[in-house]
Amino acid sequence: MAETKRRYNPQPNRPQDKKKKMDKVLNGLIGVVVLLILVVATMIILGDKSDDKDTAKETDNIQQEKPVIKQPVEEEEDESDEPEEQTEDNDEENNNVEDNNVDDSTSTEEDTESNNSVDQTQTDSNTSTDNNSNSSEDKTNSSTAKKEDSDDPIVKEVIKDSNWKPTATAQKESGAQHNSSYDSNSTDWKEKVATLASTTGLNEDEMIVWYLKNGGSPDTAIGTVSSKDKKDKYRVYMKWVKNKGWKPTKMEVLNTLPNGN
Repeated sequence: MAETKRRYNPQPNRPQDKKKKMDKVLNGLIGVVVLLILVVATMIILGDKSDDKDTAKETDNIQQEKPVIKQPVEEEEDESDEPEEQTEDNDEENNNVEDNNVDDSTSTEEDTESNNSVDQTQTDSNTSTDNNSNSSEDKTNSSTAKKEDSDDPIVKEVIKDSNWKPTATAQKESGAQHNSSYDSNSTDWKEKVATLASTTGLNEDEMIVWYLKNGGSPDTAIGTVSSKDKKDKYRVYMKWVKNKGWKPTKMEVLNTLPNGN
């Protein structure tokens, strides 16, 4: 009889193989998640830094080009005069109560003087406005002034005058470039405003500075101004002359005030 040999074929351990495969898959997924977390965290950090830089730049630009409007000082002067007027009125009333011998003629004279004072104040105000208007016309009608047309619809005419001189400066040069300042309390700012006033013929106390900004370099500036009643409107271009001051190079007579310029 032939011997029948049974062969033993060991069966593989399937549950353990599946467990190993699952462990590999889970480890791979964990690695991908960690990598994604690192990428997202890096993007957030870089994005915050970029936003901070952009915000800082925008803040600097706003501070540099911030328009400043020089308000007339007449209101403050009027307010400061009110307490004095009230004090004088109170004194007059007390004097009238104490002095029973003051007759009606004295009261009439005081009323007349008061009316004359009001009329004189109105006359002075009108004279000041007329002087500003005449001064502006003299600047635009100078014999050395050259007038040109402009394609800009808000510009009535362009004026250049070879007789323009730099505004005398108190600043001392310390480097190759001029240190231009747009702080309304600085000497450089005040000299720019003085240049605007002398070029347009407007009185500084009667002039509104709508905008004063950099003209493209530290040695140039552009300012937009008008009279208090906004009848006279100008845009003046100027450049810095070393050791001499700000000199106007061009003046535009405006039909209307520009938006933001």
